Amino acid sequence: MFNRFTDKGSRYSSFWRTDFDTASIFDDLDSSEDKPKRKGKDIVALAAHRRAIANFVRICTSKDIPVQFTSGGDSYTDGEKVVLSGSVNDKNFDSTVGLALHEASHIVKTDFDALKDFIFNLRHNLDVPNEDIMNIKSIANYIEDRRIDFYMYKSAPGYMGYYDAMYDKYFHSKHIDKALKSNHWDEQTYENYMNHIINFTNINRNLDCLPGLREIYKMIDMRNISRLSNTQEVLELAKEIHEFIMNQLPTQDASQDGEGEDSQGQDGDDSQGGSGDGDGTEVDSGDKEMTPSDDAQTSNSSDLSDRQKKMIDNAVEKQKDFINDGPRKTKLSKKDAKAVNAMDKAEAQIHEAGEKYDADYYRRSGITRVIEMDLTKSAVENGLIPCASSHHYYNTDKRQEVINKGLSMGTILGRKLKIRNEETSIKNTRRDTGRIDRRLIAELGFGNDRVFSNTFKTEYSDAFIHISIDVSGSMSGDKFDQAMVSAVAVAKACSMIEGIDVKISLRTTTNDYTYGQCLPFILNAYDSRKDSIQKIKSMFWMLQSSGTTPEGLCFEAVMKSIINDSKGKDSYFVNYSDGMPMFGNNDIEYYHDGALNHTKSQVDTMKRNGIKVLSYFIGGVYSEEDGRESRDFKRMYGSDAQYINVQNVSAVARTINKKMLAQ
Repeated sequence: MFNRFTDKGSRYSSFWRTDFDTASIFDDLDSSEDKPKRKGKDIVALAAHRRAIANFVRICTSKDIPVQFTSGGDSYTDGEKVVLSGSVNDKNFDSTVGLALHEASHIVKTDFDALKDFIFNLRHNLDVPNEDIMNIKSIANYIEDRRIDFYMYKSAPGYMGYYDAMYDKYFHSKHIDKALKSNHWDEQTYENYMNHIINFTNINRNLDCLPGLREIYKMIDMRNISRLSNTQEVLELAKEIHEFIMNQLPTQDASQDGEGEDSQGQDGDDSQGGSGDGDGTEVDSGDKEMTPSDDAQTSNSSDLSDRQKKMIDNAVEKQKDFINDGPRKTKLSKKDAKAVNAMDKAEAQIHEAGEKYDADYYRRSGITRVIEMDLTKSAVENGLIPCASSHHYYNTDKRQEVINKGLSMGTILGRKLKIRNEETSIKNTRRDTGRIDRRLIAELGFGNDRVFSNTFKTEYSDAFIHISIDVSGSMSGDKFDQAMVSAVAVAKACSMIEGIDVKISLRTTTNDYTYGQCLPFILNAYDSRKDSIQKIKSMFWMLQSSGTTPEGLCFEAVMKSIINDSKGKDSYFVNYSDGMPMFGNNDIEYYHDGALNHTKSQVDTMKRNGIKVLSYFIGGVYSEEDGRESRDFKRMYGSDAQYINVQNVSAVARTINKKMLAQ
């Protein structure tokens, strides 16, 4: 079995990411030459990641903030949405969560209008040069980042790990450490002041390397950052710090004369703590014990190689990008972005299956991924569903006729199934106890004292029917039509009966082109709890047969949801199939007795959980009840496996009623 979430990049998220059941859904496939390579982005994984992060953001902010991948010019937070990089994976997942929470915090806590008004005033009323405005804005952004991160950090301490991962990635670089330990930034320039300021939380900071740097540290007062209650106060402080820095810069004459004495020398008690102490600085290093590093200067800039200096410049540029515009984010192609959106709407999930599969001695056991999603128009149009297509130009009318036939059959079937929803009473008379039967009172005079009666009422709980259809390639043609007519009929019939919900799912396999390899695939085509019959009318004509028969692997993948759907209800699992389990990919070889036994074990699990199982054989070799194939089928699905014409209303009604009316 895979070791789940072993990468340190997802260690904080491993406990809650229940929608991923693989070690690393982004890992490349086996590099062997005879095995296919995944093509492009793992759009299923990206969609699932976005959904998970969006849920996190929603919980954290109590607002329904849109979360999307950048696919065009969107690489920043605009005050309305959170934008993710298209390169999110297990190695950077925690830092991505932290960044998403950071950007969401801006949306909740930052006053973007105040920022616009402040800049407008500087530019048009105070005639401040544009370069100075940009510098003030950079300082304000840095302080605002710390203010809003502290707010979230304190209000939701359970998210510390994600913020730590984010700050480790963007601010705790070994290259920045080298710069702070040297005199690389010790020249009195505005840029160097900014380089030191944005790294105040680094344990290697040196507050005495530039004149006034210690005073700036005190002015920001990271340990009391929460005193800044709004964005306007941050902007005013940034303007004050900017003016202070300008006063520290040597004039041209002073620079030539070697003047510009630093204004430090104050006792440095406030330098204590760094990113590990005080109110606002914890966000950068969590619970790390930190000490001041005012004496951290251990080397000269001349000791740094040209390559090291370049790496330092790159690292600090990333920091400034983070502060000013947000980190640069890898863009998805418009095609991939469209596919991810479709996956998201279809609520695509990744499961794993095969843990309990014991293959024959000459076949391979293993864990394989299983894709599950809902039937949506966008998913079909983007080619994400292997068993659906909107381009059946040659037989669209025939397919629609099949659906209409099922709906008509369902209306008849509904009348035959309504008995389940009715309360029945059985009255037993001439009893020793109970209520007096008035019709028998006269018999008391003849010595008969058994004049009592008892009434027994039969009521039924709400019911849930899960119809699972094998839509492998062997089910094409008439067999597929038979299964669809019958399934649609049951769905329509139950829509006429109060207290019965129906889910129709299809099981098949994916193709290599869309998903990188052949994988078991489950399509939730209809669910009466959220879909109307109209969905069957408008979309079921798109469904088709394709792929192989992963049977038990599909059942295992969604067993938890099958059991959960059944709680508190009379539950029924109805299977339509025409063949033995048959499936194989790079992870598993699923055939013959091993696959048969595995499928049986999954069916047995359903039965142990109180789910009644009914299987219909659709044509083919299973039309003969005394053959080996039929025996194998009954072995998998039980003695209630049925050899009937599923388009026969009376036969279907009889078998279903037998299950549903059983007490």
